Amino acid sequence: MRAWVELIHYLDAAKWPARNATGEVPNVTPFGIDELSRHGVDVAFRQVLKGRIPNAIARRVRDRAEGLEWFEAVASQYNPLRRSADVVLCWDEYTGIPAASLPGGPPVISGVQLLTDPEARTPEFLRRARKALDRMDAVFVQAKGMIPVMRDEWNVPERKLRFVPFGIDGDWFRPIDGDVDRTLVASVGDDAHRDHETLIKAVADVRRRVPGTRLELATQLDVDLPGSLGVLHRGHLGRKRRQFYGQANVVAVATQPNIHGSGMSVILEAMACGRPYVVTASAGLDGYLKHGHDGLVVPPGDVDMFASAVGALMADPERADAMGKAGRARLERELTTDVQAQHLAEVIKEVARPR
Repeated sequence: MRAWVELIHYLDAAKWPARNATGEVPNVTPFGIDELSRHGVDVAFRQVLKGRIPNAIARRVRDRAEGLEWFEAVASQYNPLRRSADVVLCWDEYTGIPAASLPGGPPVISGVQLLTDPEARTPEFLRRARKALDRMDAVFVQAKGMIPVMRDEWNVPERKLRFVPFGIDGDWFRPIDGDVDRTLVASVGDDAHRDHETLIKAVADVRRRVPGTRLELATQLDVDLPGSLGVLHRGHLGRKRRQFYGQANVVAVATQPNIHGSGMSVILEAMACGRPYVVTASAGLDGYLKHGHDGLVVPPGDVDMFASAVGALMADPERADAMGKAGRARLERELTTDVQAQHLAEVIKEVARPR
């Protein structure tokens, strides 16, 4: 069985193995999609566009279509590997909506990440999205909180909705060899649901009770982190992420209420690196967190509770290490890209066209 995979235009699966070999990125392909082969599904990836003129045209089309990749989708229609595939797999709406809208071809499975925020979209985008959802054979989400919205507001039938747990590369993200910095709280995040204000206030409160506590925060968002409290990192951490997480006594992520799983990847990467988390409770993280086992979960917007949780782990390194070890073990069982591929392969086999 073979899946034709369409990724957003800037993800070049052909170059991923070399980037992985140098330690730049996790997994051999984006999102570990190649691991589907372990579960009976071979994959072929849509190639990125080559040449200045095709890319210029595609960029104009995307700009006018709110990011939808119509030009790339039409170009891929002519690829014999797509036409002969058992299923077309799209990782998000930008590729999924065009793929499902075009006539003919194999069944389409698409991930959904953004359609639960329709306020920012034009009526034309929403109209196209609804038509495409009707034509998709399966729709998967990686945050359980999105399922009721897709079912009740977008009218996607239960039989077409699937939850596929997000996974990460547990070989690439792993505990570091060096010592843990017992004064360090680490955090990463750029999405709109991040609540860095609560995070900074909480760490400042912890510092008053546990002298020397400091915060290292990697974000492109507009935040006010006093130099006396910590260090602000701009730009993507890349291969430095393992060290960034692994050396921290605790990884902390504060978010506003959301259903998208804000902070999901950071929390799983911290677990893989053997460090405990403190995170805001949200419907989007349902099923990923285990309060008191591998981290601590606190209510949204509560600076005191957030500070109390961070402070408890800063004051008790043995507890922090035990939680980090437990998180690493649970991730290996439940939240790797191989586990993700296993769930996704089940969806693919359900909807693949008969031979």
